[in-house]
Amino acid sequence: MRIAPLMLLALFSWGLAQPRIVTVDDLKAALANPKVLVIDVRTPQEFAQGHVKGAINWPLQEIERWWSRVPKDRPVYIHCNTQNRSAVAVQYLMGKGYQNLNLVNGGIQAWMSRKYPITR
Repeated sequence: MRIAPLMLLALFSWGLAQPRIVTVDDLKAALANPKVLVIDVRTPQEFAQGHVKGAINWPLQEIERWWSRVPKDRPVYIHCNTQNRSAVAVQYLMGKGYQNLNLVNGGIQAWMSRKYPITR
């Protein structure tokens, strides 16, 4: 059986080019690791209303300014309000060669619905 080159490329890319989608429970557990970096891509105004303790605020609209500061040797968790902007950020970073990315499903809304603490 012969697989068409484009189909093989699509399968290969699909396997390697997918971020790890994690829950807020996974994020909460990961925070015990001091090497974990949490990036909140919401606006500064949204971030000020409440965020995950230790998260840094690098807004999606400024990604071209900060993307090169994301470490490639540490686990990185990216979230926003729900998951839309963080998915865009993850795809952008993957296009720049990042692989150790975790997309937080549901974002800060899911975090707060679990009654996990936020910092202001």
